[in-house]
Amino acid sequence: MLIRSAQVHDIQAILVLADQINQQHFEGAPNVFADPNASHDGNEEYWLGLMIEPKGTFIVAEVEGRIVGFVVARITQNLDISFIQSHKVCRVNTIVVDDSVQAKGVGKALMAKITQWATALQATEMRLEVMEFNEGALGFYESLGMHTQSRIMAMPLEP
Repeated sequence: MLIRSAQVHDIQAILVLADQINQQHFEGAPNVFADPNASHDGNEEYWLGLMIEPKGTFIVAEVEGRIVGFVVARITQNLDISFIQSHKVCRVNTIVVDDSVQAKGVGKALMAKITQWATALQATEMRLEVMEFNEGALGFYESLGMHTQSRIMAMPLEP
């Protein structure tokens, strides 16, 4: 397995994986995620934009010439709010592993690379958001030593 920076020529494989995770999330929370079959307008621009994020990184996992996963992260640092610590935080935006290779070390390799990148930039914490319905992801993150720090709660509003 090769773990490397994403390149523009990887975009079609990235879009396929993004559709895969979008479908899973749409099925789990259709009130939050758009139907991936409805429109792809802006998807390519969105992912390409993340490739050039100056405070971020976009890493892919490649097996036998095929992109089988990716992770996108960025470093943030609070310098404005006095009651929040000012340490650097690595925020994982998205991690996707193709269904066909899940539980084969791809996600672990991607997260190890992000951890290495974040540590080199002196981040002292890693954070990500995961949907409650995504039990597989929850178990994976817990196996890496992550724990719940806060919750995002939601309630639909009726007109």
